Amino acid sequence: MDRDSTEWWASLAAHALIFQRCSECQTWRWPARAMCHACGAFAWRWQPASGRGEVASWIVNHHVFLPGVPAPYVVLNVRMAEQPDLVLPGAFEGPYDDPRLVIGAQVEAGFADCPGDPPAALLRWRIIQSIA
Repeated sequence: MDRDSTEWWASLAAHALIFQRCSECQTWRWPARAMCHACGAFAWRWQPASGRGEVASWIVNHHVFLPGVPAPYVVLNVRMAEQPDLVLPGAFEGPYDDPRLVIGAQVEAGFADCPGDPPAALLRWRIIQSIA
């Protein structure tokens, strides 16, 4: 967490998905930052996101990085419905060899709670419609 992303992490812990949106040009942005990359404005607000997108790419990890997360597991990059250049990583809620996992598959956000203080959560994407 940092100054710009604290609200983002708090929303994930509450199982909500939000993004900053420029008050001047209405561009959505992620990761959170102080200045709009499209117009340079400093005014912005947090807005709820649809939680839907499509698979842009993915990687299968075969190395265990965290206890309790067995390998292999998949991390997706999802192109959000709000804006084509808004691409978000997250875990895949499915097996690494799921035949529905293809570029363009429609997904929606879910959340995985993480133990700790303060409470935290991570994004987990689930397929709602595959093009395969």
